[in-house]
Amino acid sequence: MRFKDKTYIITLVLFLLFLNAGIFSLAYYTNQKNADSAQGLCFSEYYVIKEAFEDDITYLGPNGKAQVMQFYGKHYSEKSVSLSFVSDEGESVFSNIPSGARFPEVGKSSTQRVDGKRMFLITDVIANGKYTLTYAKDVSYLDDDFRSISIVFVLTSFGASALLAVILFFVLGRLSSPLERLRLTTEEIANGNFESRADESGRDEFSALASDFNRMADRVSEQLRELEESAETKQRMLDNLAHEMRTPLTSIRGYAEYLLNANIEPDEKIEAIQYIISEAERLKQIGERLLDDAFIREMGIEPERVNLGEVVADVAKKMSFTASKQGVELRVQAQSVYCRCDKLLIEMLVSNLIGNAIKACKGSGVVTVGSETADNKALIFVRDNGVGMTAEQMARITEPFYRTDKSRNREDGGTGLGLALCDRIAKAHGSLLCFESSPGEGTRVSVSFDF
Repeated sequence: MRFKDKTYIITLVLFLLFLNAGIFSLAYYTNQKNADSAQGLCFSEYYVIKEAFEDDITYLGPNGKAQVMQFYGKHYSEKSVSLSFVSDEGESVFSNIPSGARFPEVGKSSTQRVDGKRMFLITDVIANGKYTLTYAKDVSYLDDDFRSISIVFVLTSFGASALLAVILFFVLGRLSSPLERLRLTTEEIANGNFESRADESGRDEFSALASDFNRMADRVSEQLRELEESAETKQRMLDNLAHEMRTPLTSIRGYAEYLLNANIEPDEKIEAIQYIISEAERLKQIGERLLDDAFIREMGIEPERVNLGEVVADVAKKMSFTASKQGVELRVQAQSVYCRCDKLLIEMLVSNLIGNAIKACKGSGVVTVGSETADNKALIFVRDNGVGMTAEQMARITEPFYRTDKSRNREDGGTGLGLALCDRIAKAHGSLLCFESSPGEGTRVSVSFDF
């Protein structure tokens, strides 16, 4: 059962219970007030009869008492009043009270049912104790009044209940509509529509709940997108890793079979062995780069105060031979800039960036590496005038095994993991690689660090 239906039933039942309890309590109270009022009138009428009778018998004398009693009995019977006169000797002088009535004790009163009628009786002595007067009044009209009042109250209760049931149905429907819309939104999200959002209009608790729900849904959607992107990246990495490993393994197997089965000259054997060594070195580099990436991801960094200018100059000196061998001029513009970083990882980052820049020059060109201060940060940059990259290539350049020129990377022994490792190192230091490039105009790569 839905929340709205349960609220509707519970509220309606509670209202009907309290309404009817109140109505019947009011009816009972009204009936009691009427009964008390009727009893007061009966007492007043009783004392009027008593005083009048005593006055009359004093005026008429003893011989006229019986006639007076009969007169009173006949006169008041027209007013639904019955009287009984009993002498002090216990003799009933006159009585027209129904035989089924039980006379109250002297000085007391009672209400009885006599022959289906409701009667109020009073008994007391009169005429200085010479007679006992019993007064009986038919008050059945109180029962009729109570029935009439009850009918009116029942009809009122029924009308109010019906009106409330209708009003409550629409009011609860209106009040619970935000909750119902929120439920429908959650159902859509559960069915896969992760872009569905709840209506935040209003200023009540439901709108606040909808706002919180939307923020939660936004966060979940963002995390799902991140998971999807991560899964796609990992899948591409696995696909590329399988491809990268298959190529050298195929070459190694082919040359090994060639050495085993072919009758070749010593020079050809040496050449085949060199190919095998080269491909084995490629597999080694892939393994080392993957281990380096895993180490950074799991172990983090060990920062220390480092002069980036010295690091850049030292790495450039080590790479100068490789650059000259490729016909590339390596220039250094290193300023003395200090920051806290992991020196070994920064050396690895600079070495990979210079190596990629040398390969991008394709045998001729200029590579400039340097350090400087920019925007209150320590900055390392590597610039070349090589082939450059398109915007699409820059968007994917840090993906593991991604190549802008696959043939070039294979020829030069690249693994496709260098820039991915550089990106991991930068992120470990709370920074990012920044690429600026255009096809045919070269590339500039920079990474900044906090002092």
